[in-house]
Amino acid sequence: MMADRGCGSRFLQFLEHLARRWPTDQVVLVMDNVSYHKTAAVRRWLADHAERIIVCWLPTYSPHLNRIERVWRFVKGKLACHRFWNDRPSLIHRANHLFHHVQAQYADPDRPHLTLAQNLCRSA
Repeated sequence: MMADRGCGSRFLQFLEHLARRWPTDQVVLVMDNVSYHKTAAVRRWLADHAERIIVCWLPTYSPHLNRIERVWRFVKGKLACHRFWNDRPSLIHRANHLFHHVQAQYADPDRPHLTLAQNLCRSA
């Protein structure tokens, strides 16, 4: 899911999407401490779904543990390095194209591992 900016209501939409995508599976979320992850509405939603949605909170100020920071660094390198985008629709189109064509593999498929996603777009 793409959003103009992070906010509690958009994050709730993302959580609902996850719950619909895996309606009976146990889901483990590894989350950082960004403010919209901890709004009252998000905390209520997580409490209501605690039987199958497990949250592992990363320590505060630990970008080295947060895999999404690596994704952002990659995206910025591809989309923002020595470039200036003068129109938002072109940037969004290029970002979507990039995400649809990048295959992300986090583990050796022949060894025990957690399957996170088939590609960056499918991870959400």
